Amino acid sequence: MKICILTQTLNPRTGAGVFTENIIDGIRRSRPHIELSVMTSEDYIKPSIHQVLKNWFHIRSKIKGASIVHALDGYPYGVLACLANIGISRSVIITAVGSGSIRKLSGSGWQSLLLRWAYRRATRITAISHYVANEIKKVLPDLSIKVINHGVDYNFYAGTADGKGTGVPTEYEYIITQGEFKKRKGYIEMLSTTKEIMNVRPNMRYVIVADTSRNQSYRDELYELMKKLGIRDKVIIKSNLSREELREIYRNAILYLTLPVNVDGDVEGFGLAIMEAAAAGTPAIVGRGSGADDAVSDGQSGFLVDGSNKEEIIEKILSLTDNKKLRKKLSDGALKWAKENSWESKVKQYMNLYEKV
Repeated sequence: MKICILTQTLNPRTGAGVFTENIIDGIRRSRPHIELSVMTSEDYIKPSIHQVLKNWFHIRSKIKGASIVHALDGYPYGVLACLANIGISRSVIITAVGSGSIRKLSGSGWQSLLLRWAYRRATRITAISHYVANEIKKVLPDLSIKVINHGVDYNFYAGTADGKGTGVPTEYEYIITQGEFKKRKGYIEMLSTTKEIMNVRPNMRYVIVADTSRNQSYRDELYELMKKLGIRDKVIIKSNLSREELREIYRNAILYLTLPVNVDGDVEGFGLAIMEAAAAGTPAIVGRGSGADDAVSDGQSGFLVDGSNKEEIIEKILSLTDNKKLRKKLSDGALKWAKENSWESKVKQYMNLYEKV
């Protein structure tokens, strides 16, 4: 069996990179005889028609040399895989990841038509969350979609602390959010909420782990909001952390908070950081209505809340900060939930899929 994977990146600091690398590593460990080739937006699948045409014969050659083509997102990778597969007839699997699988579906433009055509032409469709699958089925109700959630590197995040510091003062308890400065993450809502928590818990801090070099205009907007709310000195921004440092920040947090929002079709496809925090024993409070719903077991590893209901969110946060027994229960539940959703279990599902197409 030869598998060709089309994906955005192999950069381990991105969700797409973590996803791709774990699928590749899992295949190599469980099926070392399988031949793998990978094309990314950083090499042959450049984000322009000119660059795609320039590399067209190479892309076609890679697909022709494979028995299975796996595109990690509908647009552009699924579309490109199906176009390059014309006349070759390899099995094509499209995994719907997030905005790239949903955003282009609406309307009657050529991108929408191509994406719908690709979904119908693909051999199999999977999605990383029920939310993503349901959004696609609103447009293509007859499409068969298998949900395979993201996994988590449980052994690493649940591993023994290595004694490295986190850079967060130890005299404070803190809430954590990990993710780039993007509007869909819901940072405006979370800053407003954590301000309310700090009003009643002055020693509480809010830690954001994000790449501050990206989306600088939105970052500056958030910094201004922090100043306006009077909490700039209580919000700790961490960037360029090692995995070990990130693990310790997860492990020492009171809870993980995320309140995703839909911004003109830009959505959270899943909540990988929620699962990483769970594997470190940290429960989550998650706003309903995105792919992040699948990353928490409501009442076991954390709570699903109405992201627009600030009173409910604050009540749930305070229940965790004030009730050590509840926090221990959810911490144990988070560890159990993460263990059940290890990457090993997800790779098995993908391998079963590969073997059936």
